Amino acid sequence: MTSAISGRPARCLANRFTALEHLPPVPDYPRAYAAGKALDAAAQAHGEDGFGAQWAGSGVAQARAMPAADLVAQLVREMAQA
Repeated sequence: MTSAISGRPARCLANRFTALEHLPPVPDYPRAYAAGKALDAAAQAHGEDGFGAQWAGSGVAQARAMPAADLVAQLVREMAQA
């Protein structure tokens, strides 16, 4: 959970943006959200993609790193068993 992206508590994937939360208090919504979008746009313009909002649902704790091909194979297996 972080308030860094929007100024309101929300689940998101950790990235360079969420690591900035250790700075002074985040402004309330909508100021924090507008500032976050501007930060992401500036970062994107310089080839940096670690500052976008990557929202996540309540099942985010089940996420795990894996190559895309492995994920597709796992989904195919799960669909075959369903």
